[in-house]
Amino acid sequence: MLESAAKNKCCGLPPLILYGPPGTGKTSIAHALALDTYPSISPILSSLYLNASDERSIEVVRERIFDFVRTRWPGIERKFVIFDEVETMTDQAQLSLRALLDADEEILPKPLYIFLCNTLCRVHLSIRSRAVAFFCGHLSPSIIRKSITEVLKKENKPATKENTPSDITLQILRGDLRQIYCKIQTGENINDWEQWINRLKKRKTKGTLIIWEDAVKKTPLSVICRNILLWLEMNGYFEYKEEITYFVNSIFSLRDMNSERGATILAEAWDNSLAKIIKD
Repeated sequence: MLESAAKNKCCGLPPLILYGPPGTGKTSIAHALALDTYPSISPILSSLYLNASDERSIEVVRERIFDFVRTRWPGIERKFVIFDEVETMTDQAQLSLRALLDADEEILPKPLYIFLCNTLCRVHLSIRSRAVAFFCGHLSPSIIRKSITEVLKKENKPATKENTPSDITLQILRGDLRQIYCKIQTGENINDWEQWINRLKKRKTKGTLIIWEDAVKKTPLSVICRNILLWLEMNGYFEYKEEITYFVNSIFSLRDMNSERGATILAEAWDNSLAKIIKD
């Protein structure tokens, strides 16, 4: 649909809302639509990108939009206004945007408004009722790996265990392709969590405290618990109900507890339950 709209210069296309989790391509889709519509014209002339969290007031936003759409350029029939993180605006500020959507085209040339957000329900009804919403979901593991392989090939970089995400890494990162590329670009080990879990697996006897302490130094307890539970579920350890129950009950006891004490409790729980059944 968007490809056809780009060929027709997006004439008649209603305002759009692209919503979904971070790193699923919402901003890229918006910019790609503007670029495909006018491939021979600089995007600076055809599109205006605004981030709600960066703008000081709705008056500044409206003024920037007015100045942008009033300027005419040869070859551009309809401009684009891309509004990111719109759900972070107050209801009053979002209501002010409605006036822009309803503006008389003879007074204000009507651009294509594209609103980007993570949660659709936080966008005011007055905007939702005037726009078509598209959900941008997570990409499948096969598509993510294919994309990474193509990028590494173009960058003349070999695929390694550090820059090729494992199944557990994709689960932990929730398919956030932007975060994956950032890690690869900075040379980080993308599978650092799997490496940490392997340390737990190899420690068969009591004494995993130092491993848990290493984790809490850089990651909140809640994230650590989520990641280890994801790995346990993926590897079928939830069938060991007695051990899992013991470990999960220990997790529930961590509420409002500092990281150091939490690491001690998790280490004790792991050593007394799951460490006895984990396989290499």
